[in-house]
Amino acid sequence: MMDDVVRNLRVLWRAETIIADIRFRQVAIRSGLKGIAALLVAFAFLMGNLAAFFALEQVWGPIWAAAIIALASLAVAALLLLVAARAKPGREMELALEVRNAALQALEVDALALQKQVIEVREEIRGVRQAITGFARHPFDSLLPSLLVPLAGAVVKGLKKTDEGKA
Repeated sequence: MMDDVVRNLRVLWRAETIIADIRFRQVAIRSGLKGIAALLVAFAFLMGNLAAFFALEQVWGPIWAAAIIALASLAVAALLLLVAARAKPGREMELALEVRNAALQALEVDALALQKQVIEVREEIRGVRQAITGFARHPFDSLLPSLLVPLAGAVVKGLKKTDEGKA
């Protein structure tokens, strides 16, 4: 019984560590993509915008050239943020959640069985305590049924001997 509980606790622990590892990797990937997006925005703003500004300045003028370059950089950054937000865990997360739920259910069953055993032991202890208490309070009441048959037999034998002696 206790082996099952320990085994289920180990399975639960392992499933939780797998889930935590998967979630950590997911956060790391999202954070990495967001960091890259931020770097791209900064790099695009500082370097690419400067080069594009000089190229577009001759066609549209300095104001419109700067606006177009800034909007293009923001569009790329927004696209990377969208990709990072939609990154989902794979099949392994589903499997880890199933294992964890199965371990939790098995632990519940084991806990209910253990609770039932504890209740049975408690009832046995109560019965023994009542028997001891009853014997301590009324020892003759407890001993009388077990002594009554041998006592009656001795009395009957005694009466038979007395009858035989008179006859």
